[in-house]
Amino acid sequence: MEVLLITLASLFKPDERFIMHRYYSTRISMIVGIVLIVAWFDYELFAKDIFRLDLAIIAGAIVVTKVLAMLHYRLTQ
Repeated sequence: MEVLLITLASLFKPDERFIMHRYYSTRISMIVGIVLIVAWFDYELFAKDIFRLDLAIIAGAIVVTKVLAMLHYRLTQ
């Protein structure tokens, strides 16, 4: 029974390619999302003269997270 379960589990185990494809797709979607949020914020600010605090907070959180992650990886690796 145990051999059957191990064999069945190995069929559904993701390999390195799946993990890397998931990583790259998440990375690309995050970049597109960041560009869209910043573009929307700039459009509202410069075209309509409306300062959207919610978009500024989201863009700021993205920047702070990115810088902190870069510092963390630089100091730990």
